[in-house]
Amino acid sequence: MQNAKNPLIFIIEDNPIYNELITGVLRSKKFKNIHSFKSAEECLRKIDQNPDIVILDYSFTGINGLELMRRVHETKPATDFIFLSAQNDVEIAVKIVKLGAFDYIVKNEKAPEKLLKSINDAISVTKKVNLKKGMKKGVVLFFVLLTIIIMIIFSLTIFVEDFRF
Repeated sequence: MQNAKNPLIFIIEDNPIYNELITGVLRSKKFKNIHSFKSAEECLRKIDQNPDIVILDYSFTGINGLELMRRVHETKPATDFIFLSAQNDVEIAVKIVKLGAFDYIVKNEKAPEKLLKSINDAISVTKKVNLKKGMKKGVVLFFVLLTIIIMIIFSLTIFVEDFRF
């Protein structure tokens, strides 16, 4: 995920009513950067927009959700995938998560709130990763600057010593 403050969310859901439900729930929770699609192929045509999160079903006509995730991860590995599916097979859910999905949620009455929690968890993980990267850069920069200062002090010491007779 690139943007933890205002993530670009793609929703791929072929059921127009469920698509509207999920989009409406997310918009009501202040997620405004949302694009919804009816098929994986439609999503792939817009993938160059670099979505942060893709919410999708497991089974579609044409490319299924797992294949879409594989294709996108080849060029955009930072994209988080959250599967929202009526497929209630635990083996499939485990397989999808092992292959790189952030989460797998079964469509039921609790799905919208689980989806919100999963999105917020993905954002939280991204913030932690970004903080850790920032801290690593800060530590490296600190030691580089410290090394430069030590070298300057050492050089000045040698320079001053050379002029003392």
